[in-house]
Formats: sequence, C-alpha cells, structure tokens
Amino acid sequence: MSHNYKMTRAYNEQNWITSIDDVQRGLKCNCTCVDCGSQLIAKKGAVQANHFAHAPDDQKAKHCKWSYETELHLLAKEVLNNNKKLTIPIGNFDPYNFTLIFDNVDIETPIDNSKRIPDVIGYSKGEQILIEIAVSHFCGTEKTSEYRRLNKNAIEFDFSNFVPTSEVITLEEVSDLFENSNAKWLSIAPAGFIGELCHAHERQSIKDLIFERKEFLNKYEYEKASLYSAITFLKEQLQDLSYTKNNLEVIVKNDEEKIRNTYRVEYKALVKNIKHASQKLSQINENIATRSNLKNEIDAYEARLRSELNLKNQDLISKKKKLLEDINQLNSVKSFTIKENKENAIKAFQKEKKVLVEQFNKSLESEVSELSFRKLKLESEIVQLYEDRDAVQLLVNEKQLLLESITVQKYEIESERERLELLEKSIIKQNRLYLNAAKNIERITPDLKELTRKAGIPWPFTHDLVDELSKDIKP
Repeated sequence: MSHNYKMTRAYNEQNWITSIDDVQRGLKCNCTCVDCGSQLIAKKGAVQANHFAHAPDDQKAKHCKWSYETELHLLAKEVLNNNKKLTIPIGNFDPYNFTLIFDNVDIETPIDNSKRIPDVIGYSKGEQILIEIAVSHFCGTEKTSEYRRLNKNAIEFDFSNFVPTSEVITLEEVSDLFENSNAKWLSIAPAGFIGELCHAHERQSIKDLIFERKEFLNKYEYEKASLYSAITFLKEQLQDLSYTKNNLEVIVKNDEEKIRNTYRVEYKALVKNIKHASQKLSQINENIATRSNLKNEIDAYEARLRSELNLKNQDLISKKKKLLEDINQLNSVKSFTIKENKENAIKAFQKEKKVLVEQFNKSLESEVSELSFRKLKLESEIVQLYEDRDAVQLLVNEKQLLLESITVQKYEIESERERLELLEKSIIKQNRLYLNAAKNIERITPDLKELTRKAGIPWPFTHDLVDELSKDIKP
C-alpha cells in the first residue's frame, strides 16, 4: 500500500467507525483497518497530525487497499450523519439550490426491494433520499435504471476533483465540498415534495422557455422583416449604385478615350508645328548661309575687280613707256578719269552691299519675330494641355471616391447579412433547448400518469402535456 495521506478513521472494539481523536495512543486504541481488518496503532504526537498506522508485524496489512478515497467516503458519511442537512439542486435545467433537513440518516443500509446499498440514505419529511458519493467510480447505467424503476430520489455528488490541502482530510473540507461540488440527480420520484419542487421548476422553466421562445420569435420575425426590408432597399441601392458605377466607368472610359484622342491630335499638331518651325529655322539658316555666300561673292567680286584694276594698272604702266609723251600730255586727264571710275565703282559696290545687308536684316528680323510668336503660341498650347490634364485627373479622383463609397456600402450589406446569420443560429439554439425540455416532459409523463392512476386521480390534461404548457403561456 502506498499513499501520501494519513488514516484518521478505523473500526473500534464495537466495530463502529471511530476517529483518531477519540481513542488512546498506540495499541491501546484496539482499532482495526476499515479495509484489510489488520491491527492499527494510534500515533498521536506533537510533530505529525494524529493518524492511524498498520502494526508492522500484521501480515494482513500487506494486501491493504486503503486510500484517501476510502477516507473521503467515510468522512462524507460522517458529515451527513452529524449535520443532518444537505444542499441539493432543484431541477435539471438552470437549477437552484435547496437545503434539505434530515430527520434521520442511515449509513450503507440496503433499500427496500433491492440489493443496492447507497452510501447514505437520508429521510426528510417522510421522503427517502439516496445519496451516492463518487470519487473515482461513478454510478453506472444499470444502477441508475434500477433507482428509476423503483421511483427513488437518488443524487450523486462528484468529488473527483477534490485535492486535500494536507496529509490529513478534515471534516470542514468535506463539508465545504458538499456545498461546492457538482451534484446531479440519478432519479427523481414522481411523487413527494422533491419531485413536486423539481417538476414545478421544470414546468416553470419550460413555460419561461416557451414564453421567451415566442418573444424571441416575434422579435426575430420583426427584425427579420426589418432586415429583409433593409436588405431589399440596400439591394435596390446597390443596383442603382452598380448602374451608376457602370455608367461612370463608361463615361470615364469615354472621357479618357476622348482625352487621349484629343491629346493625340494636339500632340500630332504640336509635333507638326515643331517640325514646321524646325524646317523654317533650317530655311532661315540656309538663307543666312546663302546671304553669307552672297557676301563672300561680293567680296570675291571686289577682289576680282581689284585684281582687274591691278592688271589694268600694270597694262597702263607698260604702255606708259610707249606713250610717255601722251601720258605726260594727258596725265592730268588720265588721273582724273581713273579716279572717277574707281570712285564710281566703289560707290556702286557699297550701295549694292548696303541694300543686300538691309534686305537680309529685314528678312532675318521677320523670321525671328515669326518664330518668337510661334514659340509663345506653342507655350500657351502646352499650358492649356497641362490644365486639361489636371481637370481630367480631378474628374478621375472624384469618380474614384464615388467607387470607394460604393465599396463601403457593399461592406455594410455584408455585415447586415452576417448579423442575420447569427440571429438564425440563436433561434436554432433556442429551438434545441425547447426540444430538450419537451423531451424531459415526455420522459416524466408516463411516470406521472402511472402515479395519478395509482392514486385514483384523473389525468388533468386533455392533450399532450407540452401543448398544454404552451397554451398557458401569455404572450
């Protein structure tokens, strides 16, 4: 045997359960183990808590199966026997606590018409309550069915989660355990004050459930109608918005295409104008080059004329020898004639040069003025194109905001649909609770009918019990 908890209950000389506090120290206690029946020693000192221990020379102790579960059972029976009261749940659905005061308590006594021995039998107001204490072994289906067949009040307390705070279990711990542990009814007698309390609670619970269900259904139908109306309205709005969206998309697409086409035309025109201006500039450059060539020709003509004049001068010098006399005679005349011819040629050249330069400057100024005007016009057209582009971008932004608004409304519709689904799930849950309650009523109906038949009381319901309870509900 191995355990971490100490034994505080044993059989005395009269074969009664006794406490370690009520016996003498050592072997003088004359106590035996409640499991193996071997001799025990009462250890009562100042260091450890008072407890029983097996005598070292007793061979029976080797096969002892005592455990803290054995101790817990004994202490639970002792608490019920001493307190003569017990807190029980009334009803299976949303139960409330009720304190039973026992007139008498029997420990491990067989019940009538059966070989079953419950842990404790309590008697309250002439009614028998069978009490089972479960630590590691719970009541099986066979035992529960027999209690129901015998129409007994049987309740089971679940002590499986109990963990002692020290090596010795105290009565206070067990008493608190009865107050706070889970308890369930294995069987409820159809007659008696406990059955009346439970059935009245179940009946009222079913009435409350039916009433709540009706209210919930009414509220659900109202909200459902409202939601369907809202959904219909939102669907219509969504269709209108979708139609508007499609129209806007077509308009945006058409506007974009129109803008692109306009931009292409204006761009082509601009390219054409730039090309034309480039050609005109090339022509102007060619004219400037041509006029530069003309100036070169004039300079060449002047140089050729100078060369011819030099040749003539040389010819005149060569003839000077032959015509020295004539030259001398006609020197004044010749000098005047040469000077006059030369001045006239230079004047004519200067005049023609001045005219050509003036014509070139005028033509150049005209071309430059025309190019400047075209440049200003092109710059104005480019600024207008930028303004058109900004206006188009503003329109696109407005349409994008409208699309975002449509998306937000779509999300709101999805949220409403999800809330409707949650409401439907809640109704399904309420229906399930109603069905469970109806099953409980159907389960106890045969017992109630049998009880009323044995008692000679006519069955008070003309129709199904669930239908009758449903009729009692006031909307």
